[in-house]
Amino acid sequence: MRAGFEREWAALAGIGGGAAEGYHRFAWTPVDLALRAWFREQAARRDMACEQDRNGNLWAWWGTPGPGAVVTGSHLDSVPGGGAFDGPLGVVSAFLAVDELRARGIVPDRPIAVVNFADEEGARFGVACVGSRLLTGVLAAHTARELRDGDGVTLAEAMREAGADPGALGRDEEALA
Repeated sequence: MRAGFEREWAALAGIGGGAAEGYHRFAWTPVDLALRAWFREQAARRDMACEQDRNGNLWAWWGTPGPGAVVTGSHLDSVPGGGAFDGPLGVVSAFLAVDELRARGIVPDRPIAVVNFADEEGARFGVACVGSRLLTGVLAAHTARELRDGDGVTLAEAMREAGADPGALGRDEEALA
């Protein structure tokens, strides 16, 4: 398991900083797009279907998505100068748990998903847990779209620049089910 962790971590560790300056992994930036590509690659290596929900959260599925699913994971973004393991450790560990289950020949009775929640740290737009709060309807879509970063860029503008549709934001009954 340790070798697997070191291999997976090595592929992720260089994205967005590291060493003395810490990590700068902010939502809807080129670094975030690289993190999202890493997530999709991890899913593909495991033959897990990967989808992005209406709020930008990424889901990698072992089995057909549906009610009763077991969901684990975390986020890949960071606070300014953040530590290496906050957030990403939960995502890497979730993928490794899938690997371990498969290595033991376990076939789950329910679908299993690894999730990467979008903009959980709130470092860029000043609101924590944006992806999960939008998913559950705790954060209103119109409020989220108007959030601004330090340069005056709105969340809606940043999402469009990253190829996501801010018009789709909001509570996601399908994902919650």
